[in-house]
Amino acid sequence: MLHFPPTGRQGERLGPRFRVLEEAFEARRAQVQTDPAGVVPEEVLVLETVGSVSHFMAAVRNVSGLEWLAEVDEEDIPPDDDFFDPKHEAKPLSRRLYLLFSNIQALNELLSLWHRWQSGEGLPHGKGRWKQVFTQLRDIRPWGIRDRLEETGILDDWRERVEHAEERVRGEIELWFRQDQEKRRLAESRVIHFLETEGGRAIRVSEIGDISYHAILAEFPIATVRRILAAEEIALVKCEQIQFFRATSQMSAILDEGEAEPEEERETPRAASDVPVAALLDGVPLQNHQRLTGLLILDDPDDLEATYSARERVHGSGMASLILHGDLEVSEDAPVRKLYVRPILRPDPRARDFGLPPSETVSENELVVDLLHRAVRRIYDGDGEQPAVAPSVRVINLSIGILDRPFEDMLSPLARLLDWLSWKYSVLFVVSAGNRQDDVVLDVRRDDLRSLTPDQVQELVLRFIASDGRNRRLLSPAESVNCLTVGGVHTDRCGEPLPGDFIQPLADEGLPSPINAHGLGFRRAIKPEVLNDGGRVVYRERPDGQPDRAVCSVVRSSRSPGQRIAAPGPGPGDLTFTCYSRGTSNATALVTRAAVKLYDVLQGLRDEPGGEIIDIVPEAIWLKALLVHTAEWGPAYDVLERVLRTPENSRKFREYVTRVLGYGGVRIARAESCTASRATVLSGGRLEADQMHVHRMPLPPALSGVRGRRRLTVTLAWLTPVNPRRHEWRRAQLWFEAARGDDDHLGVDRQEADWTAVKRGTVQHEILEGEKSKAFVDGDAVEIRVNCRADAGDLDDAVPYALIVSLEVAEELEVPIYEQVRERVHARVRVAPQP
Repeated sequence: MLHFPPTGRQGERLGPRFRVLEEAFEARRAQVQTDPAGVVPEEVLVLETVGSVSHFMAAVRNVSGLEWLAEVDEEDIPPDDDFFDPKHEAKPLSRRLYLLFSNIQALNELLSLWHRWQSGEGLPHGKGRWKQVFTQLRDIRPWGIRDRLEETGILDDWRERVEHAEERVRGEIELWFRQDQEKRRLAESRVIHFLETEGGRAIRVSEIGDISYHAILAEFPIATVRRILAAEEIALVKCEQIQFFRATSQMSAILDEGEAEPEEERETPRAASDVPVAALLDGVPLQNHQRLTGLLILDDPDDLEATYSARERVHGSGMASLILHGDLEVSEDAPVRKLYVRPILRPDPRARDFGLPPSETVSENELVVDLLHRAVRRIYDGDGEQPAVAPSVRVINLSIGILDRPFEDMLSPLARLLDWLSWKYSVLFVVSAGNRQDDVVLDVRRDDLRSLTPDQVQELVLRFIASDGRNRRLLSPAESVNCLTVGGVHTDRCGEPLPGDFIQPLADEGLPSPINAHGLGFRRAIKPEVLNDGGRVVYRERPDGQPDRAVCSVVRSSRSPGQRIAAPGPGPGDLTFTCYSRGTSNATALVTRAAVKLYDVLQGLRDEPGGEIIDIVPEAIWLKALLVHTAEWGPAYDVLERVLRTPENSRKFREYVTRVLGYGGVRIARAESCTASRATVLSGGRLEADQMHVHRMPLPPALSGVRGRRRLTVTLAWLTPVNPRRHEWRRAQLWFEAARGDDDHLGVDRQEADWTAVKRGTVQHEILEGEKSKAFVDGDAVEIRVNCRADAGDLDDAVPYALIVSLEVAEELEVPIYEQVRERVHARVRVAPQP
């Protein structure tokens, strides 16, 4: 039990805060006298409680005039004299922010309840839950100007635009989503009224009720921007209907500098199939490049191709090249299928006009959520009279992120959109975690840096990254619950020696890239789920660093090291050029390439005995499960443990490693085939709330009584419907339990990822290992129970899931695992109510 302050102390602490609220409403009442007709004085209240309050929404419904908007969970809040755990007084706490719309009637009732609780009176029937709220209440305040402007990126963007003397500035105004349509209409009109009063205008409005999204693409005069930057409290920024102001054009790809190099002319191989399985939403690729010609299905309804010169088609060309061919340094198989490409980026005109680093961005004429919604809907439903353009697509690649939207605690609108679209269309979004290319500051004198060994440099880099977690958060939409988020591994196949002034940050193989964004994700779910080769990043010491600290910057170059990709040349007819690139974008594209290959593996399994199971589960879910199933931490954990583990962090060290490694690096070849010592079984089904399926993988009798290393890998994946009216968001929680105790015939124990974090997302992946000799009889099996429960309100749909189980032993044991498991596999699934 936590310690909460007594009633009198709460009065001392919070009495002034309630008075501030009263004053805010009085000011609002005076303001609305000059507002458009039909406006009722309202404020958004922020109630901060230590811990959550059960049945809080019921308490809100019992106060007329209160409207629930959102809830936000935050972890690792420092304790104080009022709120603490008596058993562990230094233990960090959790808190929850409740955001509510309130009118004056609701505030008066809330104040009445507060005063009654303070005086020791009982609360009226149906209002008793407020006693718990007041007991746990840490703060109460109105949502204000700082909430709307700070930490959204808009102020930095506006300062830059003022510096460049732009006359008109565009931005996104994100409104609170009101459940009542008439309230949404009034809110929108109110905001547009204030915008037009300032000489601005609304360019477009987007409203997507399924994800509670309502936003205005706005244009502001630069004079208004200057007034806001000067902290002038104009009516627009005080408008209670506004949740956030955000910059536009922040979903972008920052490009490396330098010229590409020509390769030998070659004939582009034909794709085995013209039917695409993967879609790339990115920049416009160089379609006639010798590595891409004839392999792309370009769908450009917005005519973004017209905004590009040939040499500006960098990011889309590189990502398409990686999906189709992989790293060009490696000789790989010919492309299996054509790639559908929908351009959503254009060259950043501000980079051209103001000499900024080259980049490709979403147009300032677009709301990125609206753009992606239209792009995906066009793939599956068509656009106007245009029928669906690529309904065969099962995987959509997003190797870009929103630079000024690092994940905090709330899901971004774009992440919410991807979650909803994933469920609606049964599609897997493969999304990059994001690159954080800030300087690294090493705890060594500048003069001593060059004398360090590679292992010593690596230790300093890893320590800095561990201390810099706040600045290395996921970039939207990587926190999406349904998507597969990908980080990079610091490795490539480039064998060229590094220039003498380059600093190689990491020496050991398999470590995550030093520029990766880290998890955890929403509700502390594992993000990124997997890592893949992302190319080696190198640094160069900054000459203006500190004498007692070496400051090193990422080398932004299209030269080696890295992964070799197709690239435009210096001239419009240069179609044979390549360059080097690195980052989570590359790793993501390579995972999408693997998904395309695994799709055809799935098609081959349809003809195998029991292959009808493939048709029960959407292919996107199979692909998600197969990709994660190959992941493991490998030697990276040993390196991180050696460098970073201390007695002080040992209890939470595995959680930290999970933030950095996720489920680990993928090894796709293991998903494509089995070996004599490794068998993989696929199963799946559809579960409703409070149901359970039992899956049995037969054990090979040759393993009975044999001592030696064995590994059981179990992966469960699904896509969840979502509920925008509940902060839990994920409607369906699925999880598996492997047999333990007397039913454990293998003698294996859980390894790697934190055992609590694996159940928080939409993929649970566990590795169990052991060496004990265990006796069993022919007919015994590994039993896996898959459960389902409602997690965010009612769960009305049956949820499809894929379950993949692998059993392998050390090759030197010479146990015919694959042969004996294959002989004994039978589809044995029963459905029973959850106990």
